[in-house]
Amino acid sequence: MPDFELAGRAAPVYRLLDWPVRLALVTLLWIVGVAAGLLIAGLAPATLAAHHVLLAYLDEVEVRPWSRFWRAWREWFGRGQVVLGLPLATVWVLLFYLSTARQTVLALPLSMVLLGYLVTLWLLPAAAATVGPRSAKALWALTIHLSWRHPGPPLAVAGVLAVLAVGAWYVAPAALLFGPAAAGLAAVLVVRRVSSPRPTRGNRGPTRSGPPAR
Repeated sequence: MPDFELAGRAAPVYRLLDWPVRLALVTLLWIVGVAAGLLIAGLAPATLAAHHVLLAYLDEVEVRPWSRFWRAWREWFGRGQVVLGLPLATVWVLLFYLSTARQTVLALPLSMVLLGYLVTLWLLPAAAATVGPRSAKALWALTIHLSWRHPGPPLAVAGVLAVLAVGAWYVAPAALLFGPAAAGLAAVLVVRRVSSPRPTRGNRGPTRSGPPAR
């Protein structure tokens, strides 16, 4: 069957219809990748590899998801334990402190800290896949900067994802097949949004040449 390029007004619709299949495929790859690392060791590299596949889909390059996923999985298997595995483990520490601080004045501050930490952790794999190989310390610092330089988009998207996840659990559990990949896609889009340069007053619009005012 000859290749052809979609054109016309219907082209964006056809491209959009590809995404449910892509998200389901990436979610399945993520599950297999987690299982391949015996759950604990596989969670970090599988999550980072899934974001690499999603980033390739967004860039509209020729994607072979299986080979791209496992190449990234092998590259991140060791270093990913430090970049992402260690921060994931600290979530349990924060949950422990929060459980011990229930019904105390520290419950609300600890809840806010945990919420902010989870939002930052959600964006970490997307930042790592976007900027490429860097040290764990550099990736952590970059993610914190991207998360809270303009906190509106990350917090808004995280809130929408939380509501959709709860709704899918009670309304359509089958939709959870798209959940992990959909959360990863949202993180990649947020990282791109907050990392893109914003126009300033100095470069907004064309400048008018002429003699300096006296």
